[in-house]
Amino acid sequence: MQLSTSWKSASLPHIITAVKSRMRQVAWRRLGPFGLSPQQYQLIMAVAEKDGRCHGDLATCTWMDKPTASRILRTLQDRGLVLAEPDPNHRRRILFSLGPQAIALLKDLHGFRQYMREGMEQGLDAGERSQLRTLLGSVMDNLDRMEAELSESAPEQTK
Repeated sequence: MQLSTSWKSASLPHIITAVKSRMRQVAWRRLGPFGLSPQQYQLIMAVAEKDGRCHGDLATCTWMDKPTASRILRTLQDRGLVLAEPDPNHRRRILFSLGPQAIALLKDLHGFRQYMREGMEQGLDAGERSQLRTLLGSVMDNLDRMEAELSESAPEQTK
């Protein structure tokens, strides 16, 4: 697989931003008939993978900040796609499970997941897929390290 000349000279942050943007565009078009945004889809699938997750866990596993996850979970609750119940073991924690409408959607949503995975990996052999995952994992590790460094130096910056 070869990149066009403009991609070969583009910075890694630019390429990753472009890939994320295009991925979201495709996801919006495919999820539109279900009335879901890509982030709503992510949260529904995270709840489907492990019923009874709390808000913080859902935010973390979907790479969302907590306010965004809260807003989207509220929308999903209003639509009856996600149900919220108090955690019997923790008075202040709310646990989320799928509502009946979301359960009915799961087959189609699994089809969407398969479509995205197969479509994005088309033309890559098993070795290339593995190498790409390894490389992107290294980029993510670097970003995590950078974030940790910024968090450590944040108190110094406010002085």
